[in-house]
This record gives sequence, structure tokens and C-alpha cells, in this order.
Amino acid sequence: MTTTVSSCPHRKTWDATVRVTGGHPQQLWGIGEAQVSAEGPGLRVDRVMVHDDQHRTVGYAQLFLRSEAERVIAGTVQCHVHRPADLPVLADALADWARDEHSAALLRLDVDLLRTPAAEQALEAAGFVRPAAAGPDGPRRLEVLLGETERDLARRLSETTLQRCRAALRTPGVTVREVSAGSDVLGRVGLRTRLIQQLLDDLGDDSLLLVATEAAADGSETALGYLWFVHARGLAMIYRLGFTRRSRDLGVDDALLLTGLVELQKRQVRALDGGDPAEPDVPLVVRELAGAERPALGTWELALGRDRAGEFAAAADAADAAAARTGTAVAAELGLDEAVPVREAPPVAEAAAGADRAETAEESRRSRVLRARSFTRRMVDEGMSALRDAAGR
Repeated sequence: MTTTVSSCPHRKTWDATVRVTGGHPQQLWGIGEAQVSAEGPGLRVDRVMVHDDQHRTVGYAQLFLRSEAERVIAGTVQCHVHRPADLPVLADALADWARDEHSAALLRLDVDLLRTPAAEQALEAAGFVRPAAAGPDGPRRLEVLLGETERDLARRLSETTLQRCRAALRTPGVTVREVSAGSDVLGRVGLRTRLIQQLLDDLGDDSLLLVATEAAADGSETALGYLWFVHARGLAMIYRLGFTRRSRDLGVDDALLLTGLVELQKRQVRALDGGDPAEPDVPLVVRELAGAERPALGTWELALGRDRAGEFAAAADAADAAAARTGTAVAAELGLDEAVPVREAPPVAEAAAGADRAETAEESRRSRVLRARSFTRRMVDEGMSALRDAAGR
């Protein structure tokens, strides 16, 4: 297959492509912008589209470029391939682009596909290797099908969890609010808002940010926690979350998650990626609602020939360490100082500003959520037709 590879400089065109082709929310423009804000000049993002000779979309990726010791490490997070059979075509195109346009020494490829023998064989034939084993069964993901109504969710929860959620929402003084662009809720409960407002503008209707607060006797409010979803055409991920110790004692953490899922139903979102089941800190509500674990393709690496083969692992580790040191800009805006490795995207904050400072650092480290994954496939012709409509062409 003959392909054409190009950078996309237009936000509306890029996001329209992600939405109409069933791309992962990680591919939305605002997500890439947030990561650049977090890491600063050490990170660049090249939004790359791959088309065939009929101008049909083969796939696309936000290509994250990090430099370490004069090496460039290129990586993707849930990049999109329109048809599983085109995986080797997309992989080769991204590898050539990363090497020729950015002089990258290494490509880390993470694709929104399930793990199958055919996919693994295709990557191995193209020279890719899996950098590390993810347990005896390989990487896996939890998927939560949301159904149509709150009852569809409630009947899959244990009675204990359901009652905990209901009791939290009935606690006197506890209020859950949706925060939209231009809202003054964050400022009123003591949270800084500059970058958050920018992200809400960038993500628009694809973002759902919920904040739980508690009112004191004098009428003042403090933040108990927050939960931020990002979604694109039927698929949602937990972008960030954070709760105080008190919110966990009250059950607000579980209640806010269940409330958010009901709100996603209203937006016609059909599924949530619940993260890696091997992680001990996947929320209990997600574990109870998830169906079967789905085998994930995971991250694969390809040396691009710019350095000695033995140096690639060290370069990749150094890039990870640099990313981990940067932390997350949104977390800093919320009054947080917990640095979260970018490779574990979406970065998740442990507590909102106003959190109980008695909470230990160990508790902070344990509360994180891995990037969500899953995707909704669409036929090529349908996707391109919808793209033209969405882009106004």
C-alpha cells in the first residue's frame, strides 16, 4: 500500500478526525497540549496523519518527542489504526516519519488495538519488540459498558458499594457540581483555575469535570475531591482524579465516580476503559462494573538505527525519568506536588487543593489511574464522509 504521511496543524480538523473515526480520547488535541504544558520545552508533539493512495485514513498519532543526551525518543499513546490489518502499514509509516523528520533513535508504539496473534506477528515481522513482559498473560484492560440507565449500572454493583454511594450523596453539606468553561466553582472552593479553564476550552463538549465540596457551618465550602472524564464518540477515559481522606471516609470517591458514569450515559457515551486490572488502585466501582478483561496490545519498541543498539534501553529509561520529574501542570494548579510519570498517562492527581495534609505520601502514590483505552471502530468510507461534514468541507 502506498501511503502519504503529513503533520496536521489544525485543531478542528484533527479533533474532527478523532471523533468520526472512533479514535481514543488520548488523541484529542487538548490532551497533547496539556502534556506540553506539563513538561515544557523538553517535549514536542507532532500530530501525524497517514493516508492511503485513495486519500483514506489509515491511522494517526500524536507523536510525543523527547530528547535525552542528543537522542530523540518518539512515542505514541493509544494511536489509531482504522483497520487492524493495516497495523504494519501504520507502524512502518510512523517509524519512517520519526526517523526522517525528527532523527529519532527509538519509536515506542502504543496502538488502540486488542492483542491478537496476528497483530503481534505483524509487529515482530516489522522489527518491533515488546520492552518488558506485563505479567504471564500480557497486558490487559478493564472495560465498563455503561448501558442506558442508572439502573443498568446499579444492578451490577454490590449492595455494599451501592449503599456507600447513596449514603455519601445524602451527607449534609456535600454537593457535587459539574464544572464547565467559565465556571467560578473552582475559585470559590480555593482551587486555581488558569490551566484548567484552558483545558476545558480545548476539550469542549468532550470533557466532564465533577467537583465534590462540603459546606461548613459558616457557609464556606472546601473541596473534597474531583473526577475528570474525557470522551470521544462513545468512549470515555478517566483523565484525572483526586480525593481527600475525608472524601474516602464518606464514600464520596465512589459516589462521584458513579455520578460521573450516569452523566456520561446522558452524553451517549457507551463505554469506559477501566485501566489495567493488575494495578491495585483501580477504583472498586470500576472493578465491580467491568466485564471481562480484554487483552491489550501494549507498547512495542523499534530501534531506528541512529545509535548503537545497546544504548536504546538507557535512552528510553532516561526519557522516562525526565518525564517523571516534570510532574503534571494541572496537578500543580490544583495544589498538588505529586509527580506522575507521563508514560503512565493519563496522569492522575492524588488529591485536590484543600486536601487533608495529614494524608501520607504513600497514600498519594497509591492513588492513580492508568490511561484508559478502548476504541470504537468505524468503516473507512463512513469515517471519511463524516470527517468532511465535521470539517465543513
